[in-house]
Amino acid sequence: MRLHKTGYIIENCNDAISYTEAPETIGQFLKQRFRWSFGILQSFWKHRDAIFRKRYKNFGRVALPNILLYQILLPFLAPLADLLLVLSLILSGLGLIVADPVHIIAYYLIFSLVDIAGAALAFAFEKEDFKKLIWMIPQRLVYRQLMYYILFKSIRKAVKGEIQSWGVLKRTGNVTTA
Repeated sequence: MRLHKTGYIIENCNDAISYTEAPETIGQFLKQRFRWSFGILQSFWKHRDAIFRKRYKNFGRVALPNILLYQILLPFLAPLADLLLVLSLILSGLGLIVADPVHIIAYYLIFSLVDIAGAALAFAFEKEDFKKLIWMIPQRLVYRQLMYYILFKSIRKAVKGEIQSWGVLKRTGNVTTA
Protein backbone atom coordinates (compact mmCIF):
# COMPACT_ATOMS: atom_id res chain seq x y z
CA MET A 1 0.00 0.00 0.00
CA ARG A 2 2.85 2.34 0.78
CA LEU A 3 4.36 1.68 -2.66
CA HIS A 4 1.02 2.34 -4.38
CA LYS A 5 0.55 5.48 -2.35
CA THR A 6 3.90 6.84 -3.50
CA GLY A 7 3.05 6.13 -7.15
CA TYR A 8 4.86 2.87 -7.81
CA ILE A 9 3.18 0.25 -9.98
CA ILE A 10 3.16 -3.34 -8.77
CA GLU A 11 2.83 -5.80 -11.62
CA ASN A 12 1.21 -9.20 -11.37
CA CYS A 13 2.66 -12.40 -12.82
CA ASN A 14 -0.16 -14.81 -13.60
CA ASP A 15 2.29 -17.61 -14.36
CA ALA A 16 3.98 -17.57 -10.95
CA ILE A 17 3.72 -20.76 -8.89
CA SER A 18 3.87 -20.71 -5.12
CA TYR A 19 3.64 -23.45 -2.51
CA THR A 20 2.45 -22.86 1.01
CA GLU A 21 1.06 -24.72 3.97
CA ALA A 22 -2.59 -24.23 4.80
CA PRO A 23 -3.77 -24.41 8.41
CA GLU A 24 -4.57 -27.99 9.39
CA THR A 25 -6.95 -27.32 12.26
CA ILE A 26 -9.92 -25.02 12.75
CA GLY A 27 -8.00 -23.19 15.49
CA GLN A 28 -5.05 -22.52 13.19
CA PHE A 29 -7.42 -21.50 10.41
CA LEU A 30 -9.22 -19.00 12.68
CA LYS A 31 -5.90 -17.54 13.87
CA GLN A 32 -4.72 -17.13 10.28
CA ARG A 33 -7.94 -15.46 9.14
CA PHE A 34 -7.93 -13.21 12.22
CA ARG A 35 -4.42 -12.04 11.32
CA TRP A 36 -5.54 -11.36 7.76
CA SER A 37 -8.73 -9.57 8.81
CA PHE A 38 -7.02 -7.47 11.47
CA GLY A 39 -4.18 -6.71 9.03
CA ILE A 40 -6.67 -5.41 6.45
CA LEU A 41 -8.22 -3.14 9.09
CA GLN A 42 -4.80 -1.88 10.19
CA SER A 43 -3.63 -1.25 6.63
CA PHE A 44 -6.83 0.52 5.67
CA TRP A 45 -6.70 2.71 8.78
CA LYS A 46 -3.04 3.55 8.23
CA HIS A 47 -3.72 4.72 4.66
CA ARG A 48 -7.24 6.14 5.15
CA ASP A 49 -6.02 9.62 4.21
CA ALA A 50 -5.71 8.44 0.59
CA ILE A 51 -9.30 7.25 0.14
CA PHE A 52 -11.19 9.02 -2.68
CA ARG A 53 -8.20 11.31 -3.27
CA LYS A 54 -7.42 11.99 -6.92
CA ARG A 55 -3.78 12.53 -6.02
CA TYR A 56 -3.40 8.80 -5.20
CA LYS A 57 -4.92 7.69 -8.51
CA ASN A 58 -6.40 4.18 -8.55
CA PHE A 59 -5.06 3.37 -5.10
CA GLY A 60 -7.22 6.07 -3.53
CA ARG A 61 -10.13 5.96 -5.97
CA VAL A 62 -10.43 2.19 -6.56
CA ALA A 63 -8.36 0.00 -4.22
CA LEU A 64 -9.14 1.64 -0.87
CA PRO A 65 -12.87 2.09 -1.58
CA ASN A 66 -12.94 -1.57 -2.66
CA ILE A 67 -11.35 -2.61 0.64
CA LEU A 68 -13.76 -0.43 2.59
CA LEU A 69 -16.83 -1.76 0.80
CA TYR A 70 -15.98 -5.44 0.21
CA GLN A 71 -13.60 -6.22 3.07
CA ILE A 72 -15.11 -4.15 5.88
CA LEU A 73 -18.62 -2.70 5.39
CA LEU A 74 -20.46 -5.45 3.49
CA PRO A 75 -18.98 -8.32 5.53
CA PHE A 76 -19.87 -6.37 8.68
CA LEU A 77 -23.49 -5.94 7.51
CA ALA A 78 -23.92 -9.40 5.93
CA PRO A 79 -24.81 -11.17 9.19
CA LEU A 80 -27.75 -8.78 9.45
CA ALA A 81 -29.28 -10.34 6.31
CA ASP A 82 -28.92 -13.84 7.75
CA LEU A 83 -30.31 -12.71 11.10
CA LEU A 84 -33.28 -10.98 9.44
CA LEU A 85 -34.02 -14.15 7.49
CA VAL A 86 -34.12 -16.28 10.64
CA LEU A 87 -36.04 -13.66 12.66
CA SER A 88 -38.59 -13.18 9.88
CA LEU A 89 -39.22 -16.91 9.69
CA ILE A 90 -39.58 -17.19 13.48
CA LEU A 91 -41.79 -14.13 13.87
CA SER A 92 -44.02 -15.09 10.94
CA GLY A 93 -44.30 -18.63 12.35
CA LEU A 94 -45.41 -17.18 15.69
CA GLY A 95 -47.87 -14.87 13.93
CA LEU A 96 -46.12 -11.76 15.27
CA ILE A 97 -45.59 -10.32 11.79
CA VAL A 98 -47.65 -10.69 8.67
CA ALA A 99 -45.23 -12.26 6.25
CA ASP A 100 -45.48 -15.38 4.17
CA PRO A 101 -42.55 -17.71 5.00
CA VAL A 102 -42.66 -18.93 1.39
CA HIS A 103 -41.94 -15.40 0.17
CA ILE A 104 -39.14 -14.95 2.70
CA ILE A 105 -37.48 -18.18 1.59
CA ALA A 106 -38.07 -17.33 -2.08
CA TYR A 107 -36.30 -13.97 -1.66
CA TYR A 108 -33.40 -15.66 0.11
CA LEU A 109 -33.14 -18.23 -2.69
CA ILE A 110 -33.17 -15.44 -5.29
CA PHE A 111 -30.41 -13.69 -3.35
CA SER A 112 -28.45 -16.96 -3.28
CA LEU A 113 -28.94 -17.48 -7.02
CA VAL A 114 -27.61 -13.99 -7.71
CA ASP A 115 -24.63 -14.84 -5.49
CA ILE A 116 -24.04 -18.06 -7.44
CA ALA A 117 -24.42 -16.23 -10.76
CA GLY A 118 -21.73 -13.78 -9.68
CA ALA A 119 -19.46 -16.67 -8.73
CA ALA A 120 -20.22 -18.40 -12.05
CA LEU A 121 -19.23 -15.25 -13.91
CA ALA A 122 -15.95 -15.14 -12.01
CA PHE A 123 -15.43 -18.85 -12.79
CA ALA A 124 -16.04 -18.14 -16.49
CA PHE A 125 -13.46 -15.34 -16.50
CA GLU A 126 -10.92 -17.59 -14.77
CA LYS A 127 -11.86 -20.65 -16.89
CA GLU A 128 -12.58 -22.71 -13.76
CA ASP A 129 -14.63 -25.89 -13.65
CA PHE A 130 -18.26 -24.96 -12.91
CA LYS A 131 -18.64 -28.15 -10.82
CA LYS A 132 -16.67 -26.36 -8.11
CA LEU A 133 -19.66 -24.05 -7.59
CA ILE A 134 -21.09 -26.77 -5.34
CA TRP A 135 -18.66 -25.45 -2.72
CA MET A 136 -20.87 -22.36 -2.47
CA ILE A 137 -23.18 -24.38 -0.18
CA PRO A 138 -20.66 -25.05 2.63
CA GLN A 139 -19.18 -21.60 1.97
CA ARG A 140 -22.54 -19.98 2.72
CA LEU A 141 -23.48 -22.23 5.64
CA VAL A 142 -20.13 -22.72 7.42
CA TYR A 143 -17.27 -20.57 6.12
CA ARG A 144 -19.27 -17.32 6.09
CA GLN A 145 -20.35 -17.84 9.69
CA LEU A 146 -16.73 -18.37 10.74
CA MET A 147 -15.70 -15.22 8.87
CA TYR A 148 -18.45 -13.21 10.60
CA TYR A 149 -16.96 -14.25 13.92
CA ILE A 150 -13.44 -13.33 12.77
CA LEU A 151 -14.48 -9.93 11.40
CA PHE A 152 -16.38 -8.99 14.56
CA LYS A 153 -13.45 -10.11 16.70
CA SER A 154 -11.04 -8.05 14.54
CA ILE A 155 -13.21 -4.94 14.65
CA ARG A 156 -13.74 -5.28 18.41
CA LYS A 157 -9.98 -5.53 19.03
CA ALA A 158 -9.27 -2.65 16.62
CA VAL A 159 -11.86 -0.38 18.29
CA LYS A 160 -10.42 -1.26 21.71
CA GLY A 161 -6.98 -0.27 20.38
CA GLU A 162 -5.40 -3.62 21.14
CA ILE A 163 -2.09 -4.22 19.41
CA GLN A 164 -1.81 -7.52 17.61
CA SER A 165 1.35 -9.33 16.61
CA TRP A 166 1.55 -11.25 13.37
CA GLY A 167 1.71 -14.54 15.26
CA VAL A 168 3.05 -17.82 13.97
CA LEU A 169 1.31 -20.54 12.00
CA LYS A 170 2.39 -23.98 13.15
CA ARG A 171 4.26 -25.57 10.24
CA THR A 172 4.05 -29.35 9.88
CA GLY A 173 5.84 -30.02 6.59
CA ASN A 174 2.89 -32.06 5.30
CA VAL A 175 2.74 -30.21 1.96
CA THR A 176 3.50 -32.25 -1.13
CA THR A 177 4.09 -30.73 -4.55
CA ALA A 178 1.99 -31.66 -7.55
